Formats: sequence, C-alpha cells, structure tokens
Amino acid sequence: MRKTSRILFAEQAAFMRGQLPLDARDALQRRLEYVARMPRMYPLAEDERFPGCRGFWIDPCYRVVYMVNAGGPGAYVVAILEEELDCVDAPADVDELVLDD
Repeated sequence: MRKTSRILFAEQAAFMRGQLPLDARDALQRRLEYVARMPRMYPLAEDERFPGCRGFWIDPCYRVVYMVNAGGPGAYVVAILEEELDCVDAPADVDELVLDD
C-alpha cells in the first residue's frame, strides 16, 4: 500500500494562499507538488519564529514556511509571509550603465 502525501495549511497560510496574485499562487502550487514528493528538499528556515521548519520563496516577495510530517509523507504549511525586500538601487534604464574598460 502506497502512502499518499498531503499538504495541510494553517489558518493564516490558507488565508494568504487565497490572497496571492495568480502567478504567485501557481508558483506555490508547483512548489508544493514538489514538497509532497520530497518534503526535505528545501533548507531549514532561518527564522527563530519557526524552529524546525523549512521554507522557500515564491516571486516576488513571499516566503513559505512549512513543517515536514514526522510520521509519514506530507507537510504542514505554517505560514505564507509577504516580506520586505532589501533591494540595491538600480538605474532606471539599462542604457545608463557605464562599463569601465
């Protein structure tokens, strides 16, 4: 008998999933299909609020934090967070770049 993988969502994560833009929601679905097959693929989350959890990013600024089911296949999505990104100021137009010879 083959065990099936299940992805469960915390209340906050389920709410945020419904609020994501369509492209981000599609990216989340693809990543979670991968998590269902290989739940330990992504690295441990480096956030003390989520000890023992793993996580990944979806474009452009959403971090997904999940816990691997210790008793079998599957995972529990703990949170989907919209994060502030630290961006380096970039020129408005690529033509403005000047390369030194």
